[in-house]
Amino acid sequence: MKVQTVDFTHPQAGQMFVASLQQTGFAIIKQHPVSETLLQTLYAQWQQFFLGDDKHDFVIDEPVEPDNRGGFIPAAVSETAVGHSVRDIKEFYHLIPGQQVPPSLEPASMKYLDLTFQVGQTLLAWLQQYAPKAATRGLSEPLDKMLSIDASLLRILHYPALHGDEELGAMRAAAHEDVNLMTILPVSEQPGLQVRDKAGHWHEVVGNVGDLIINSGDMLQEATGGFFPSTPHQVVNPEKNHDNVSRLSIPYFLTPRLDVQLSAQYTAGEFLAERLALLNR
Repeated sequence: MKVQTVDFTHPQAGQMFVASLQQTGFAIIKQHPVSETLLQTLYAQWQQFFLGDDKHDFVIDEPVEPDNRGGFIPAAVSETAVGHSVRDIKEFYHLIPGQQVPPSLEPASMKYLDLTFQVGQTLLAWLQQYAPKAATRGLSEPLDKMLSIDASLLRILHYPALHGDEELGAMRAAAHEDVNLMTILPVSEQPGLQVRDKAGHWHEVVGNVGDLIINSGDMLQEATGGFFPSTPHQVVNPEKNHDNVSRLSIPYFLTPRLDVQLSAQYTAGEFLAERLALLNR
């Protein structure tokens, strides 16, 4: 299973992006508007945040659900993937416009959020334009028009180095699908992200640092009648001692307004509530 790399500036980028997302649920975007300098700044600032003690000043003082609360979620109360019984080995920060953000991290983080949201609008417009009419005929409105910056969520994930006392079977991120429309994720400086093909085999997602990994989520799969698959993916633990270092990951979960009718069965809000209920069992 090879995830296609698409040049954002290519005249046929939209068609190539649609083809990769339909075939694998994933695509890699290069030559995009988010600068590598901004990404390096973002990684450096958030790495420092997670290594310090000030992060505890931003702890969300209620359970992670609902997902629209900004703040820090420690590893001790981190999530357990749907269908799994062991908590993931990670801590993370939910960054939402208008909610608490560490002041020194806000300028670069909000610039990244705004740029990435614009990239997401373009990618969803490509899906709307180039996907077969059979896949988009049932949409209540164009994909790029249903997108909401208020409902979307920027998550800064920190996977700490392993210490050998982790719970048996625990992974950095157990196999799961994303609930939202589409996820944008810069290629991490550390390996570990894998996707599962239709035969059940796992494959590493290989891209260059600075590229953006894109994957379709459950909401997009629901809205297009399964045309764009929501592909299971995971982040595996490092296997070798020299690879056992911390890993940062900064996914932006692009989400529609919660009142958007995804299908005859669900609004986006109903779909999200059902998934969160499963996640918090």
